[in-house]
Amino acid sequence: MEVYSKNFSEDEPTMAELIKLVKKSAKGTIEDEKDLDTYYRKFRNIVADLVEEEIINKRQHDKYFWKGLSYELCHAISDCLEDQDLDFEYDQVPEARVAMKTGHFVLRKAAAKRR
Repeated sequence: MEVYSKNFSEDEPTMAELIKLVKKSAKGTIEDEKDLDTYYRKFRNIVADLVEEEIINKRQHDKYFWKGLSYELCHAISDCLEDQDLDFEYDQVPEARVAMKTGHFVLRKAAAKRR
């Protein structure tokens, strides 16, 4: 049995695909946890192969993920991380997994306020 790429195509993801996704996502809005999960799933499907093939490193992975989030969400995540971690600097790029976890918290909190 043949093993398929994470994006189920014979073509390996490219940097152009990653940049296109990041730009498109940054222009859009992530309004809830489902939107964040959708972005992360699309991001992961592209970036996993790029990291595995050493086209980008883990730090670049985190930076590209962060660039794909809207300014408002980045701002809210950074504020939350600054409150929780005395070593976190506002202009710092968090690891993608930390941004996801904090993003879920921030979006859940915002959804509760809207109710």
